[in-house]
Amino acid sequence: MFIKNGKILLQVSKILSASLFFMFSMALNAQELVESDYVIPKDMAMGFKHFSYDYASVESDAPELAYEYTQVKVPLGKFDVMDQILVPSISIERNEFRVNNAPSDEPTLYSIKSQFMFIERQDEQWTRIFQITPSIHSDMESISSDSFSLMGLAVWRYQSTDHSAWTMGFGVNRLFGEYMPIPLISYQYQASQRLQLDVGFPITKAEYSFKPNLTGFVSLAPVGGNWSYESSNNGKLNISYSSWIASTGMRYQVKKKIWATVELGKSINRSVNFNDTADEQEADIADSTAIMFSIGFHP
Repeated sequence: MFIKNGKILLQVSKILSASLFFMFSMALNAQELVESDYVIPKDMAMGFKHFSYDYASVESDAPELAYEYTQVKVPLGKFDVMDQILVPSISIERNEFRVNNAPSDEPTLYSIKSQFMFIERQDEQWTRIFQITPSIHSDMESISSDSFSLMGLAVWRYQSTDHSAWTMGFGVNRLFGEYMPIPLISYQYQASQRLQLDVGFPITKAEYSFKPNLTGFVSLAPVGGNWSYESSNNGKLNISYSSWIASTGMRYQVKKKIWATVELGKSINRSVNFNDTADEQEADIADSTAIMFSIGFHP
């Protein structure tokens, strides 16, 4: 469903395997300093992120499509609620599609998400995380019932050893271009204080700490969404976009738990879908390069 042919899979495998081989070589050959000085940062909890995707042809035709994504994420505190930790946050995402060589609208679309995360440590090995995310996805001119979603996830983390853990569960979101449930499973292995592997679906990543304030990583992850949109030519539409991105990047610790990240990737297996009540148009988009920059708080 998500990987359409063997050529794409081979391309991703080459990117990831070459980067992983480099990281393993560094891990085996590097002279260890004090292990506790090295850290692999967790996902960004607060900050600014921007992706820029280069122009790529649509259905091998003259029109070309570029894509810009910007996110600002802000937590609203941390609270103890019924023996659980509640972490509410708000995320504002801006998605801009630019069309070249064709007279067409260039929609700017927004996703506004209010996230409520409940974390419960059940025992020494099990942690349960529930996340409820009311959200709106629209150009803010065409707002209908299709613009609203109640997204979320339910996952259980099992600390199998001191250096490994399993995460299992499911989520409901618009990540693959439509509102749908998806399974979540990953295996995290801390090979050393300097090397961490996360293998699973939908995200796979390996990250290595070169210095206490500098890490490098490779990853494979989906990128997509679905929005309501008011077209000047076709009236009210729904726009769906889906893709995968294989990337490599570097993180630099600006100050304690504040990291700046630069990432270069290849956006693959891309498609865009425009539909209204009477018609539906789906088109494949050629692969393109992508550049990302972020700065924020990584707990």
